[in-house]
Amino acid sequence: MFVWRLLRNRLPIKNNLVRRQVIQNTDTTCITGCGGLETVTHLFLQCDIFNSLWYHVWRWLHISSVSPGNIRHFIQFTSMAELPRFTHTFTKIIWFVSVWVIWKERNNHVFQNTVSNPYVLVEHVN
Repeated sequence: MFVWRLLRNRLPIKNNLVRRQVIQNTDTTCITGCGGLETVTHLFLQCDIFNSLWYHVWRWLHISSVSPGNIRHFIQFTSMAELPRFTHTFTKIIWFVSVWVIWKERNNHVFQNTVSNPYVLVEHVN
């Protein structure tokens, strides 16, 4: 359900909450404090704090580069690992876990006032 909502831009992130008039338009910056607008693309792919997780995952899978333009990059991600086709399910699961870790870390920051640390994100995945 989470991935379905993520891919359809239906997660309750600040950009969507403003659009639905749940929060004020003045409170749209990324929860990490990086200064970016909290959108799905920014949070999961462009934020300096959370983007470090992708670097480590790509390195672990020996993916030389992935230049995601939007959140649907998981299709690209599964085929770029240069692994046999039967392992694509495995890479999809890695992608699912990675976005889940980012989401949980974001929510910990929102609801428990924790500080996001890129090294903690990597420990969750490793």
